[in-house]
Amino acid sequence: MFAQLPYLIALSLSFTTGTETLLDDFNYETSSAARQAWTELKGTLPLVIQKSGNRNVLLLSAPFQSNRDIPRAGIDKPLNQDLTDPGLFTIDVKPASPDSNHQVSLYFKSGPGWFSTSARIKGADWQTLRFSKGDFHGEDKPTGWDKIEMVRLVVWRESDSEPDTHFLIRNLKAVTSDVAIIVPDISQKQKEKDTFAAADRIENFLETSGIGCDRITENDLSQKTLGSRSVAILPFNPHIPAKACGVLNQFMERGGKVYLNFQIPPALETNLGIKQGSYFNPPQPGTLASIHLNDAQILGLPSEVKQASWNLITAAPTGHNARIVGEWYDETGKPTGKPALIVSDQGAYFSHLILGDDPVKKQALLTALMAHFQPRLWDAIAAGTIQQADQVGPFQSFDELRRSIVSTVTPQKSKELAARDLDRTTALLVRAKQLLQKNEAFQAIAFARRCREERVKIYLLTRASPPREARAFWDHSPTGPYPGDWDRTCKELADAGFNMLIVNMLWGGLAHYPSDVLPRSNSYEVYGDQIEQCLKAAHKHGLELHVWKVNHNLTTAPPSFVKQLRDAGRTQVSVTGEPIDWLNPAHPENFQLEVDSMLEVVKKYPVDGIHFDYIRYPNDRHDYSDFSRQKFEADTGIKVDNWPTDCYSGKLKSRYRNWRADQITRLVETVSREARQIRPGVKLSAAVFREYPDCREWVAQDWPLWAKRGYLDFICPMDYTTSDEQFRLWIEDQQKHLAGSIPIYPGIGALSTEATLSSDRVLGQVDVTRQLRTGGFTVFSLSPQTLSSIVPDFKQSAGKVKAIPTHRAQKK
Repeated sequence: MFAQLPYLIALSLSFTTGTETLLDDFNYETSSAARQAWTELKGTLPLVIQKSGNRNVLLLSAPFQSNRDIPRAGIDKPLNQDLTDPGLFTIDVKPASPDSNHQVSLYFKSGPGWFSTSARIKGADWQTLRFSKGDFHGEDKPTGWDKIEMVRLVVWRESDSEPDTHFLIRNLKAVTSDVAIIVPDISQKQKEKDTFAAADRIENFLETSGIGCDRITENDLSQKTLGSRSVAILPFNPHIPAKACGVLNQFMERGGKVYLNFQIPPALETNLGIKQGSYFNPPQPGTLASIHLNDAQILGLPSEVKQASWNLITAAPTGHNARIVGEWYDETGKPTGKPALIVSDQGAYFSHLILGDDPVKKQALLTALMAHFQPRLWDAIAAGTIQQADQVGPFQSFDELRRSIVSTVTPQKSKELAARDLDRTTALLVRAKQLLQKNEAFQAIAFARRCREERVKIYLLTRASPPREARAFWDHSPTGPYPGDWDRTCKELADAGFNMLIVNMLWGGLAHYPSDVLPRSNSYEVYGDQIEQCLKAAHKHGLELHVWKVNHNLTTAPPSFVKQLRDAGRTQVSVTGEPIDWLNPAHPENFQLEVDSMLEVVKKYPVDGIHFDYIRYPNDRHDYSDFSRQKFEADTGIKVDNWPTDCYSGKLKSRYRNWRADQITRLVETVSREARQIRPGVKLSAAVFREYPDCREWVAQDWPLWAKRGYLDFICPMDYTTSDEQFRLWIEDQQKHLAGSIPIYPGIGALSTEATLSSDRVLGQVDVTRQLRTGGFTVFSLSPQTLSSIVPDFKQSAGKVKAIPTHRAQKK
C-alpha cells in the first residue's frame, strides 16, 4: 500500500531568496593542492583530500590526544575580497565521532583585526553550520568587511582527555538574502535582549518558511550593506541611530520596503506613510487577544492570528497608500478599534512585537507580508512549506514519522487506521509539488500547509500518555495568565493533563505575598496574596504548587531597597569594578535573607515544593567586591597579593572558583535541610544551566553535587533549543552526571529567548524525555500564548491520561 504511492516527484525544492558566493568548495584534486591553498595552524596535522560520495572534500585532522598542548585545530587561507554584502556564511562539516560536540569558529581578517563568531557541531552526520554576520565580534579593531584579507576555520578542543579526531569539510559559502533584519551591535545583546529576542522569533518564522534573512547591525547599516535587498525589518529598535534612519529613508526612496514593530522613529514617518500614535496599556488582561486581518491586495494573509499582547503603540495611515489591514480583538471576539497592522506601498507597521503564539498563523502572516513586498519570494516560500510538511514533531521525514507511528501505536486496528490516514496525506504533497513545478507557487502553499496540518493531527492523536510522569509548567508571572483568576488557569492545565505548576512568587528583593522578610510587590497590593490564591486553586484541581524564587537577582526590587543593600556593600561588583544589582552570596546577611525568605514560604503555606532559580553568580566576571576578597581570605587563610587578577585569571583562579561554588552550595544545603524539618515531604528543586562542568566554572552552579548529597528531589535543566538532537544530547549528558540519583524534568523552550516551538515540536521533545526515561518535563513558560497554542493540543495527545508526578511517593 505505502510503497506504491506516487508521492515522490523528481523536483528540486531548492529556491534561493538571494545570492550565494562560493568562497571555497574544498574540491581539490590533490592534498598538495589543498596545502598550497590553505595553511595549517600550529599543531594541526597536514591537510588531506579524501573522497566523499562522488567528490573530493578536505580532511582536517585534530591531534588533541597526541598533542595536548594545542587548544584547537585550524586552517588559514588568503582571501582578498569585499564581503560587505553577505549576511550569512555557511560551511558543511562532518565529524568523525558520533559523540562530537565541538565548537567551530569562523574568522575573517581585516587589517590589524579579525571578525569572528562560532557555531556548534553535533553528531557524525554532514551538517551545514551557519554563521550570521550579525553575530560576529570584532577583535583588535578590524578595518571593515570591505577589506577582508584572510579566512580562518578553527575546531576547538572540548576536554583535556579528548582523543585524536578529524573532520570532513566542503562548501564554504557567503549568502546574501533578500531580507535584512536590523539589530544593535552584538555587544549590546544583554542590554537590548528584547530586540534580539524579537529578531530571533521573526527570523525563525521566516527561515522555516524558506525565506533567508541576513542580520545587519544598526551601526553598520549603509546603502552598501543593504545592497540589493528588498526588505529591511526592524524587530524592535528603540535606540536606532539617526544615521541608520537616513539610510532606511534612502532605501525606501529607491524601492526598498521597511517593516517596523512597536515603534516608528519620527524620521521614518513621512517616507513610510505611517505616523506613530500613543502608548496603550489595556485596563484588563485579554483586551488584546487576536488580530483580524483583511486586505485583498496581500495574497496569503490569514483572516485571524492569535496573539496575547499586553500593550501597544497605535499608529495612523498618512500616505503612500497606507491602510489598516489588521485590527486587535479582545478574548470575547469584540473589536477594540486599535490598529494591529498598517501596510503602505513603502512598508508596514505592527503595533506590538511579534510573539511566539499561534506559530502557524504567525508564519503565514509574515510570509504573506514579505512576499507582498517581494513577489519572487513565493517560490522559496512554497519550497520551504513543502519541506516543512515532512517535518512533524521530532521527525525530519515522512518515512520517520510513519515508521514511528506504525511501531508504537496499538491496538492493530488503530495502527492500520493511522497508517492509512498518513498515507492519504501524501496526495496533498504531490499536488503541491506539481503546482510548484508549474510555476504556481502560491497555489502550492495551501496544499502543503494542509498536508502538514493533517500529519500533525495524526501525530498528536497517536501520542502515548503514561500514568506516572511529572508534567510541569514554569510560570514567570505571579498572577498567572489570567490575573485575579488562578482557578481558571489551574482548571485548564489540569484538564489538559498537567500536574505541576512552578510559579515565580519571590525574587532577591520582592515578594508577591505578604512577606515579613522582603518588600511586597504591586501585584500583591492589587491582587492580594498570590501564593494563597494559587495554592488553593492548584490543590482544588489536583496540581502540585512549587513556589519558585529568583535568588540573588534584585532587578525587580524597589530602588530604595537596592540602594540600601548597595550602600551596605552587599551587592556584587565585576572584575573591572562595575556594580550589578545582585546580592553577593558570600555576604552573611544576604545568605540569611535568602534562607529566611524561602523558609518563610514553607512555614506559612502548605506548598508542595520550593524551587531555586538564579542559584548562581551572574557569570565568571563576578563577584570581585572588596567584601568577597576579605571573605575569601578569611575562609581560606590565603593572602591575595594581586586582587582581582590572581583570583580571576591568575594563580588563585581555581581556588577562587571553588570558593564561589561553595557559597552557592551552602545556601542550597541550608534551605534544603531546614525546609524539610519545617515541612516533612516538601520537595526541593532547581532550574539549572544545562552544561556541566561549564556551569560550575562560569556561574558556580554545582548541581550534580547537590543531587549526590540529597539536597534536591529533582532538577529542571533549561534545555531550550529548536534542535531535538541537541535536546537529546544535553539530557544524556545530564543523566550521566546525575547517575540516576534524582529525576530530571528537562526544560522545554516552548516560548523562550532561545526557542519558540509549535505544539508538535513541544510534543516531540516530550517524546524525547520519555524515550530517555527522565521522569517528566517542564515547559517554559506559562502565558496566554502557550495556554492557547500548546495546552489544547497537549490535552488531546500526551496529556489525555492523568499522571502522578514521578517524585511523589506511590500509595501502598
